[in-house]
Amino acid sequence: MANQTHLAAHIIDIYKKHGCAWTELRGQYLYEKNWLDRFLSYLPEQASLLDLGCGSGQPIAAYCILQGHQLTGVDSSDTMIGMARQSFPEHMWILADMREVKLERQFHGILAWDSFFHLTPDNQRQMFAQFTKFSATGTVLMFTSGPAAGEAIGEMFGDALYHASLSQEEYRDLLAAHGFEVLKMTVEDPECAGHTVWLAKKL
Repeated sequence: MANQTHLAAHIIDIYKKHGCAWTELRGQYLYEKNWLDRFLSYLPEQASLLDLGCGSGQPIAAYCILQGHQLTGVDSSDTMIGMARQSFPEHMWILADMREVKLERQFHGILAWDSFFHLTPDNQRQMFAQFTKFSATGTVLMFTSGPAAGEAIGEMFGDALYHASLSQEEYRDLLAAHGFEVLKMTVEDPECAGHTVWLAKKL
């Protein structure tokens, strides 16, 4: 397949354009529940969570809030952030690009679920420095990726939707280089709609 990284530039516009329709289509079914419970099990009560690419906050942030945690969500789509602010006004929702957002604090947990994998391979590599900035010793990081290195083009309501992944070996190397220990990793988990999930902890 020819290099498709130019399509990554359209991701933000696609989620601005289709944010409401996507949120409705996504619905409330929490197929991620087992992984979220695993992630939250490593955290203290009333933990501070950073959700990168939080979307509307439904249903993932909503579930974490229900468990008593404090959310800071970051998303590049004003449509999505607007919905999150309306639904959960007592939490922090920031309109910003996860690659560039500056937050002068650290969090107990960081999520980049079905968001990080829309970045180009180089941008994904650079995100590990962002993860590190927002982490203290013991911070738990969970993100989804592809099963192997490469690009994949999906679609959202007729628009081409870019995804990319590094190799499993490179993700492990990047995590180790930034001081994270892999707690669990599953490729194409059949109990989570085929997601490839990484769960790691800052040493």
